[in-house]
Amino acid sequence: MVAEKKVNRFLEAMEGIRKFFVSMENFAGEADLGKLELMALFFISKEKELIMSRLAKGLGISLSMATVIIDQLLKKKLLTRERSTKDRRIVKVKLTEKGEKTASVCQKKKKEIIKRILTMLTENEQENFILILEKIAREGIEFEKGNKGVRI
Repeated sequence: MVAEKKVNRFLEAMEGIRKFFVSMENFAGEADLGKLELMALFFISKEKELIMSRLAKGLGISLSMATVIIDQLLKKKLLTRERSTKDRRIVKVKLTEKGEKTASVCQKKKKEIIKRILTMLTENEQENFILILEKIAREGIEFEKGNKGVRI
């Protein structure tokens, strides 16, 4: 059984980490991207090209919300949207050159921040910290699969 005091310490630590990651949104620079826009940009960058339903599923949002985000990124000229010639219901999105550059710059800044965080820890602490995060990520995925609609 986990003591209430540990649960509270955990929640406080997670809130501090959440605030830190929310502040990382500010590194989007002149692109002026919101959190979901930035997440979509990174996801599309990683996948190179994908259909809207895959984007929505990958971000854990509805298809209509993904459409709103894509519309915003289109206005900022960070991506293109194309309908399949075989099936007009299928819409593919991919980054423009400006979108690729923006994603690359943001990813680089994100990595610099993470490196600064890791330097606060010893080599052993870094490895343990990453192992713990990986375990939580794996268990969170399993928890999500077993409890439809319940996410941690």
